[in-house]
Amino acid sequence: MSTENVVMSIIDQHGLRKSGKRFVGPCPECGGSAKSDKFQIRLDGGFKCYACSFRGDILTWLTKKEGLSCPDAHDKANKECRMNTTCAVAETCRHGNTINSAPKKQFRRKKKTALPYSSTPAGREKIAQLPTINPSFPPAEWVAYFTALAEKANSTLLANQEQMDYLASRGIDSAAVSRFRLGWLNHQYRVPKKDICLPIDDGKDKLWVPGDLLIPIMKKNSLHRIRIRRTPESRAKFIQDLKYCWIKGSGNLPLAIPAMHDRPRGAVIVEAELDGFAIAAAHHDVVVVAIGTVAAGIDQVMHTYLAGLPVILVALDAEQQAVDALQAWKNEFPTAKFWPTPSGKDAGEYYQQGGDLKEWIEAGLPPKLPSSASQQVPVQDRPFPPARKLNGGEGEEGLQRVDGMGEVTEVELTTGKTIYLVNEKNHVWDEMSAKGMAVFTRYEMERLKAATSTMNDEERIAAAAAVIEAKEMFGGYISRGVADISAQAVAKKIDHYGYQLEEYPPAEPPG
Repeated sequence: MSTENVVMSIIDQHGLRKSGKRFVGPCPECGGSAKSDKFQIRLDGGFKCYACSFRGDILTWLTKKEGLSCPDAHDKANKECRMNTTCAVAETCRHGNTINSAPKKQFRRKKKTALPYSSTPAGREKIAQLPTINPSFPPAEWVAYFTALAEKANSTLLANQEQMDYLASRGIDSAAVSRFRLGWLNHQYRVPKKDICLPIDDGKDKLWVPGDLLIPIMKKNSLHRIRIRRTPESRAKFIQDLKYCWIKGSGNLPLAIPAMHDRPRGAVIVEAELDGFAIAAAHHDVVVVAIGTVAAGIDQVMHTYLAGLPVILVALDAEQQAVDALQAWKNEFPTAKFWPTPSGKDAGEYYQQGGDLKEWIEAGLPPKLPSSASQQVPVQDRPFPPARKLNGGEGEEGLQRVDGMGEVTEVELTTGKTIYLVNEKNHVWDEMSAKGMAVFTRYEMERLKAATSTMNDEERIAAAAAVIEAKEMFGGYISRGVADISAQAVAKKIDHYGYQLEEYPPAEPPG
């Protein structure tokens, strides 16, 4: 592992929250309430509690809190020992000066799972990787309680002209407030944890829900997550550093707003949900994903979905961290590119300064083709050689024309299914996919062949049937290798796609 990976696991394990460049919360050593911020840790592993003597670096944490030996702590944090001259056990430690050290065979190093490295003249340079989220979902009791609260809060917000004016100034009008179900809490709440199926794990039997702007994140028309944005006035009275508060018990998937059309022209990645709402309200042809913080990631299903889009505009807040995070997105998605706002630090601020959100996003997308020809995306495809009859016929034949769709090879399988082959991903591929036809390019077929190369005949047939079904139901383009293409895995992803992308009602068509 790396130091940053270890720190992120500490943050998740102890429920720490971001505050500037640090993460704060109750001290893992001396305790404290969930709203405490006396303990702080940085991504480089440095930590300190302001109420007790617990402090140090990542090696201190690993040796004191996880009980690792000094060498094992160095291995896990992927750090070299710099204490050879002062360490009391340097002479016998495998990271020490090797004089009188124990035989190396007594030590069996575990296989490291650190981030990959590239060799540069300056030395070893870490290659950024995008974190992967393992999805979790809220209890049914939690969903029922907060759904009712969110509905009440939505009505309250629509009647609060001051807050409606504030949201409108950031590009979120009343139609967007209704569509995305934003709400307003006039006061804080203390909710009995037993009523919402939460454990009493911090000595308190009630969950604190602060007042102010309620931001719901929906999944398939069901409440998944709640974030409260506290006003400066509320923060001045209590916990000044706590601007955003995730409600405990929420799920962990990011906000994802689908495009109004079936074939998105791209995706926009932002941090704050309010920025995501403003962009989705301004431009209907893109998928919008709000990841919460610059260092956050996405789940595997969303990863698969984004990989099929022609462009991913990474519009994280305009700061150095966003530039650093861009490398992780580009490593995962070749189509990702940095797309900061022309002015202001985020989309909401840019809108406040008179910026046109739709124009800004449109400038980063591929040209919009007429309705008769969907988006043509430059991809890795190469032309098919003259096609052969794959159902037992002899010789070779050229591409055929199918239902007026242009040059296409039609292949009837022994299972009774029909698939279609085209040279490349172009308007023909798009139009056939839109009609629910299982159409593949040469590149896609190569990806499938590679993914099923280790399967037996029975498994290969089942996997192929599942992929064809997914093509007929959802379309989609295979732009990367497929790690798990079993029939069960594809069926699970099909179900999850529906869950992933049906969060909000579609926007009303312009005009």
